[in-house]
Amino acid sequence: MMSQVIRQETLVFLLSVLHGVSLTFLYDLLRALRRAFVHGLILLSLEDFLFWLFAGFLTFCLAFRNTDGVIRGYVAVGIALGAVLYHLTVSPLVLRGISGLLKLIRKAAGVIRSVLSKPVKKIWQIWKKTIEFARKKGYNASKMRKNRHCGDSGEDICEKSRNKRGRRYGRKKNASQ
Repeated sequence: MMSQVIRQETLVFLLSVLHGVSLTFLYDLLRALRRAFVHGLILLSLEDFLFWLFAGFLTFCLAFRNTDGVIRGYVAVGIALGAVLYHLTVSPLVLRGISGLLKLIRKAAGVIRSVLSKPVKKIWQIWKKTIEFARKKGYNASKMRKNRHCGDSGEDICEKSRNKRGRRYGRKKNASQ
């Protein structure tokens, strides 16, 4: 028969092996994201920092809950053993599968974006032409109002409607001028 203490330490060791496996799996998820989507150095560093902060917190919780905060050598060995076993056996398959899935999602999102962008571009072009037409129409309307005021005085060419050279706006110079 095993004593209660040895049974508890064996359970903690197995939990620490599982903890090492789960941490390595989480890091594989991060690696798969990096393979599927391009990352810059700053984002890479931030991801690594946040992962190790999270991993440290989880490891602290494991040690605090199961060993009353006492650092045990077999816990560290169990975490390392779980990480190494996972990395050497299942990790390449998981990494390849998740990376492939994320790349497929990225391609599907690109196709959806290209399909949706065509109508959006058409709508944008129509909107742009409408705005340009309204702007020109408003410009011409204000020009017409200025010309109406000039006609009241009986002058042929209003002073307000002359440019710097004395020519009237909108009229081309002909041979008689």
